[in-house]
Amino acid sequence: MRIESPGKFPFDERYDLIVVGAGHAGCEAAIAAARLGLRTLLFTLNLDSLANMPCNPNIGGTAKGQLVREIDALGGVMGLLADRHCIQFRMLNRSKGPAVLAPRAQQDRTAYQREMKKLLEAQPLLSLKQAEVCDLLWSEEDGRKKMEGVVTRLGLRYAAPRVLLATGTFLRSKVIVGDALYSSGPDGLPSAEQLSASLRELELPLKRFKTGTPPRFHSRSLDFSVMQCQEADETAAPFSYANDERPDWRPKAALPCYLSWSGPESRELIVNNLDRSPLYSGKIEGIGPRYCPSFEDKIVKFPSHERHHIFMEPTGLDTCEIYASGLSSSMPVDVQQALCKTIPGLENAEFMRVAYAIEYDLVDPTSLQLSLESRLVQGLYCAGQINGSSGYEEAAAQGLLAGINAALSARGEDPLILDRSQAYIGVLIDDLVTKGTDEPYRMMSSRAEYRLLLRQDNADRRLSPLAVHLGLLSPERAAAFSAKMQRVDREIARLKTTRIPADEALSRFMLKHGTALPQNSLTLAECLRRPEIHLDDLAEIDPLPTLTAYPGQLSEGTPFLTPADRFAVEVEIKYEGYIRVEEERIARFVKLEKRRIPENFDYSRLSGLKAEAQQKLMARRPRSVGQASRISGVNPADISVLLVALKEIENDGE
Repeated sequence: MRIESPGKFPFDERYDLIVVGAGHAGCEAAIAAARLGLRTLLFTLNLDSLANMPCNPNIGGTAKGQLVREIDALGGVMGLLADRHCIQFRMLNRSKGPAVLAPRAQQDRTAYQREMKKLLEAQPLLSLKQAEVCDLLWSEEDGRKKMEGVVTRLGLRYAAPRVLLATGTFLRSKVIVGDALYSSGPDGLPSAEQLSASLRELELPLKRFKTGTPPRFHSRSLDFSVMQCQEADETAAPFSYANDERPDWRPKAALPCYLSWSGPESRELIVNNLDRSPLYSGKIEGIGPRYCPSFEDKIVKFPSHERHHIFMEPTGLDTCEIYASGLSSSMPVDVQQALCKTIPGLENAEFMRVAYAIEYDLVDPTSLQLSLESRLVQGLYCAGQINGSSGYEEAAAQGLLAGINAALSARGEDPLILDRSQAYIGVLIDDLVTKGTDEPYRMMSSRAEYRLLLRQDNADRRLSPLAVHLGLLSPERAAAFSAKMQRVDREIARLKTTRIPADEALSRFMLKHGTALPQNSLTLAECLRRPEIHLDDLAEIDPLPTLTAYPGQLSEGTPFLTPADRFAVEVEIKYEGYIRVEEERIARFVKLEKRRIPENFDYSRLSGLKAEAQQKLMARRPRSVGQASRISGVNPADISVLLVALKEIENDGE
């Protein structure tokens, strides 16, 4: 609703920032903004369902684990809570090298929610309210719209110059199961029916997506003996760098998951009932996720696959519910029940929650700036699934950055923009804002051009200096980070300067580890670069081996490295040559990123631009030449024309 005289408009309460939605994006945003000094109000439809995990109850995974480590390095809370409520840990991609190693932790979902609520309630400057926000209040001056506040369903009006929307999958959401279609959010929570109209009034471009979730079964009804048991890793690694320094950290539990498979009978059942599928009958309008399709979608799109894996995953320590990963569906309940009878171990499955699809509105993310502030409405930020992403980790990452940038805006400071060479978070936001998405966006390691440098082990080195500068890391965390960097850098320097003579002892060492004998003396770093040799092996020839320990375990002055330190040292040395090549590529990338384009640059005067490129550039308003080059429809010839024009502007200004 437009306000004609904002200064005279009666409000019930006033805040610096209002966050709408308390999923993973909203929680991270609200905590970050409050920690940075904003008086923040966080709205949720239900206080008992904040930080909910309505789909898979796990944190991390391929590329997503990197996001969680980056969130933690920037001072976010997801990693800390995931560490406290981990009930199964696995490090994925161990055989594929350090660039794609990814931590994944099954979560006690309700315990995670309770702890997040406790954290929010204890945060100074942060208020929690259970209410549905139905309308946005805004004013307009000189053709520029700006936020003024929100209105709840009860008619209460709250003022704030900044509003952050983190509404997840709740905007005009509809649940679909077979022929049944009704207004509802995930997990039976109410749909937010009215806010979309306010977004349309603001002329924000809206889209409609679809996602879904599998059924949950009672554990007593499943035959795990015919499934393949997947135990947790014997040694777990924490998400939070704070726990790297704690020798007493352990997962909450180490419950097994189980693997079963669909077969030919499963395929036949789905094919024979496709006419009853809302996905193929036209009942579902929204576009679904490519990388997490429903079971019936997999049958149609992958006709040559004889079977599909189905994972049975626990959802907590105080519940018997088992999550059936891989069985996402919108088929009628009787088809879902019949499908289970074709899967080993699920023949007598007792449904506690049936699978369903859900449609929802979202804002086209190309209408946002890289700060996640709207280009159309000053002071309006969007984060999470309202931007077209999928996944808790993608949402939390966006929420953290949006909350930080709302606070920086209040201070009159430039926003924090992470580029593609700095973080997976930068890749995520740049992909959404610059390229847009026509389906729920999922972060994958293949989307990151510089993934050898964007590893899960070095997110603190990349991002924690920013968190220290912003004030998002506690003094204790900041000191621990500084100490770790000193230990790692000191050990790398020592390994590069400690030389081992080419004597009989070195030859025996090389023969033992199956590598070529040296002709001359070698530094310890040169030994470590050999594929057959690892850092722990060097203790056999190292004149001053560094002990593995944790701070506080040894007397002051005794050299030590934590397990995380040792991993960082080994990766930095073993991959030094590849890292150097990647850094050279990044230097070329950064050069284009630093070529800024004036905010009101007139693309219409560039006669050499294609019409499509001109339209796209006018609509997206890229910050830099690098960002412009990633817009669909803008080719290298268009970038050359743009560079010439920018050079002329620079020359005129000299």
